[in-house]
Amino acid sequence: MFNYLQIYNNFLKKEDEFMRKSIKKIWAVALAATMTVGLAACGNDSQGESSKAEQQESMASSGESMENGDAGNAGETQDREPITITVATILPQQWNDYPDNSVAKYIYDKFGITIEVVDISERKEALMASGDLPDIFIIEANEVVPLIESGFILPLDDLIEKYNAAQYLFPPTKIEEVMDFQRREVFHSDQIYGIMGYSEAGPDASLGTQQWGLNVDWERYAEVGYPELNADVDEVYQLLVDMVAVKPATDDGLPVYAIAYPTIEMRGQSLYHTYSLGYYPLTPYMAVDCKTEEMIALYTDPESPNWQYNHMYWKLNQDGLLDPDSFLQDFDSDSLKAVNGQYVSTLYHDITGNATAQKAVNGVAGGFQMLPLKGCTTDMTFEESEANKGLGIGNLRCISSKTKYPDRIMEFMTWLFSPEGGRTVTSGLEGETWNYVDGVPTLTEEACIAHQEMNDFYYDSGIGFGWNGSGGGSPDGYRTNLFDEQSFLLKYASAMEKDVAAHYGMSMMEKIMKMHENGELYDHDFLYAPAQAAANTLPTDLQMILNEVDVVMDEGMMACVLAKDEATYFKMRDDLIAKVTEMGMDKVNEWYLTTYEAAASEQ
Repeated sequence: MFNYLQIYNNFLKKEDEFMRKSIKKIWAVALAATMTVGLAACGNDSQGESSKAEQQESMASSGESMENGDAGNAGETQDREPITITVATILPQQWNDYPDNSVAKYIYDKFGITIEVVDISERKEALMASGDLPDIFIIEANEVVPLIESGFILPLDDLIEKYNAAQYLFPPTKIEEVMDFQRREVFHSDQIYGIMGYSEAGPDASLGTQQWGLNVDWERYAEVGYPELNADVDEVYQLLVDMVAVKPATDDGLPVYAIAYPTIEMRGQSLYHTYSLGYYPLTPYMAVDCKTEEMIALYTDPESPNWQYNHMYWKLNQDGLLDPDSFLQDFDSDSLKAVNGQYVSTLYHDITGNATAQKAVNGVAGGFQMLPLKGCTTDMTFEESEANKGLGIGNLRCISSKTKYPDRIMEFMTWLFSPEGGRTVTSGLEGETWNYVDGVPTLTEEACIAHQEMNDFYYDSGIGFGWNGSGGGSPDGYRTNLFDEQSFLLKYASAMEKDVAAHYGMSMMEKIMKMHENGELYDHDFLYAPAQAAANTLPTDLQMILNEVDVVMDEGMMACVLAKDEATYFKMRDDLIAKVTEMGMDKVNEWYLTTYEAAASEQ
């Protein structure tokens, strides 16, 4: 098997003390600077005319049960033994640094539960194999079947019924339909084994800043005249070359690169390479052309987005504009280089968040902005259709079979997905961070400022933690997360977001919506969610083939980028495609297409 570590050995370099300290410093700055998005306009601190009791009455009148065992009426701590539960990937580990935040206290007072966040990212597979898992954890839907078969996670049907949780976990108009679908197509069982939640169609709660697609240094983009691009990789290549030419080195004399190679395994390659060219990734190895609605095999079709961008990386490497260190760098190192101004673009937009946040804190109209190319697609769902996530095809919040507290956890999780729970964990406590003003849930000015400055109140009040999965809408007619409305976002927009809006005459999110209306940007609303879910989990023999193929593809595509000339590049590309096809990738592709089409034809 090709070993790229030997090939790239000349790129290895030891981080000096300055680099290590800089990484820590940048992360500290980013933590204090990251701009989060949110939903209702801010107001004064006065108590509004509508009280909590009145809102509970509103909940009850809208059909939300407040009976014992329901999310709205958990027992008091004096009636039960206090417990500590461990959770992973639902909350950041930062939660542990603020054990006395207001939301944590509220959860303790209401449920007698103390939450300890644990990080299992680097030992996830080993823990899954051993079953030594946290009490609550998140996994992808396609990882769940082996855990079910191994008995590592709890079946939830009885607990869902006991705590009347279905009203919050599934679309209220089709609870039984969705539960039956998930049992059959996701869990391959007669039980529900994880909480997926659901979402409705509509624009993201953002201003369209950094998203899936081509993200560029906004200041350099302005320097080259704000060119409007088509969903064409050659146009992307030329833009990057032109932006580097504006200033090939930083003020500190560091080299500026067009982009970093995204060393994020094949799932990441497919996610980052598809959107800007008008495709939507269904799996790491299969995508759909959102203009023609035709499927394309990302690994074995040389015209796929993965291979188009791989060839662009080769061209940039020939030009000396692809960061050679990025083949072996980690997330922190890539992020630091973005902060240092050494990248003019990224498709791997996670690494540029710190750079954008730092510019925002300093009031500079710069950072990284996603460009919606003409003919691209986004991860948004624009219309109410079968493509919405109402049937639950994303990640799962599971309860470990080893936990001592299944009932206490389900009671808590039910509340977490309820309107009250969702509002509490995302927006804080009524009377502390928000109040009803003339019947409208309104954030206090202190909370608004804290949300932007990330000061002590931000964390002490409990609004500074991103909960993965925490309710949908609220009976009061407003989103549970009061930091998710365009009015709030526009009022507290960064200097760059204001500059983007000034240039286009509208926010980037509004531009995306307009491009969609004009047929210049494609959606994926035509996809059928049950068919996606049915084809999401491969049979064991094909999954084993895919696991081996992923390793070969990941290493082989890196090798192609380093080819000495274009003729060698194309030969290496074709040889790699032939190799993974011989390994059985064609069988994986065929199974996916057949399964998807069969499931879709049944509707």
